[in-house]
Amino acid sequence: MARKNLLIGLLLMIMAGTAFSLKDAFVKLLDGHYSAVLVVWAQFVFTGLLFLFISLAREGVKVLIPRPFGLQVLRSLFVLSGMGTFYAAISYIPLAEATAMQFIAPLVVTIAAPFVLKERVDARRILSVIAGFIGVVVIIRPELEGEVLGYIFGASSGFLLGFYFVMNRKLTPHATALATVAYSSCLGAIAITPLVPAVWLLPRPEDLAILGAFLFVAMIGQVCIFSAFYYGEASVVSPFHYFQMVGAILFGYLFFQDFPEPLSLAGIIIIVSSGVYIAVREARGSAG
Repeated sequence: MARKNLLIGLLLMIMAGTAFSLKDAFVKLLDGHYSAVLVVWAQFVFTGLLFLFISLAREGVKVLIPRPFGLQVLRSLFVLSGMGTFYAAISYIPLAEATAMQFIAPLVVTIAAPFVLKERVDARRILSVIAGFIGVVVIIRPELEGEVLGYIFGASSGFLLGFYFVMNRKLTPHATALATVAYSSCLGAIAITPLVPAVWLLPRPEDLAILGAFLFVAMIGQVCIFSAFYYGEASVVSPFHYFQMVGAILFGYLFFQDFPEPLSLAGIIIIVSSGVYIAVREARGSAG
């Protein structure tokens, strides 16, 4: 059972990474026309209301009170600020490079897991995450050919999402996956709403299909990533967040004709290999 749960968690993380990279490509297609604040707010309002309605239908009115309230708010602020800084980053730098900067997050999880989550982190996990990060460095090399502000936003997003991942695992015993999505989205939407009037723009007719696809894929990705942390330890499933890099390269080519150079492909192989290695070792350990 432990091995099965681990494999489910890893698969869900891969699905989440793919969905998030597609979602990000949709945002970049909008070419910075809408503020990052407005994009995040739209995503949170849509997913929050949808999953709150579903959670109410399945779990009753008790789901309206998030517990523990303070930690739920903190997690919402982490994901809110992490997403906002990422959307700001892709306004300045290419999608693949901005996505690569997010992969500071698994390092944060691995470092924090023993202290915050009381999870055991052995040398194999640490080496796997470091190897994955080296793959990211190989991809960006780091030449910083875009706007420096974009890389600052990207790195900030990685740190913030790392703490968000930690809070996901810490709070999993307190709510179902659906309720967790609802809490984070609703609380995030409430926090950011006062900023919306200053950046409000009516959607352009030609953007409606892109915005609809963006919201739908974002919803799928959030369910997958929350569920992944229910099935596996944070320090085990987090390295598979690196698969988002593969999606970023793929969708970067499909949408923007940005094909990676050979050295970038080498970095992707390092990233994927590090995640697969740790997954296989952990699965064998669980089976034994």
